[in-house]
Parts: sequence; C-alpha cells; structure tokens
Amino acid sequence: MRLPRMTGEIERRLLVNYAVDPAALTGLLPGRFRPHLVGGVAVAGVCLIRLGGLRPRWAPRAVGLTSENAAHRIAVEWDGVDGVQSGV
Repeated sequence: MRLPRMTGEIERRLLVNYAVDPAALTGLLPGRFRPHLVGGVAVAGVCLIRLGGLRPRWAPRAVGLTSENAAHRIAVEWDGVDGVQSGV
C-alpha cells in the first residue's frame, strides 16, 4: 500500500538543552554509544513540536489534524571507521 504524501505546518517548536552528569546517561545508551561531553558534562534535551493542518496534500486544511510531539535527545559519540563520530 502506498502512503499518501502529507502536508502541514510547524506551529510551535521549543528546544531545551541541559547539562547532565555523564554517569546518569551511560546505562540509557545502546552499547556502541557514549555521551558526547562538552566542558566535562553530557548534553541532553527535549524538542517540543506542535504540528498543525496535518493532512494528505490533496485534502483541504479544514480537515487537518493537530499533533503535539516530544522528542528526547542525547548528544552521543561512537567510534567509526574514520575516527570518533558524533550525533544526537
């Protein structure tokens, strides 16, 4: 089944990052990842997003839905073929 192409708008986005004790994150990360340290502390955050008017591209905005979403993020690093890599 082919899914319809969707459209919508980001109505609000709030990104909050904070310093975390690296030891508190170690057990939460999958095996090959470790906390990426900045000034000796790990960085974690939450991104809160409200998406509005979510609908198939062919549908009018009036039938669109609104969605509140939260994405939790941790800055990590790992050993790659070209050396240490980093990401969230």
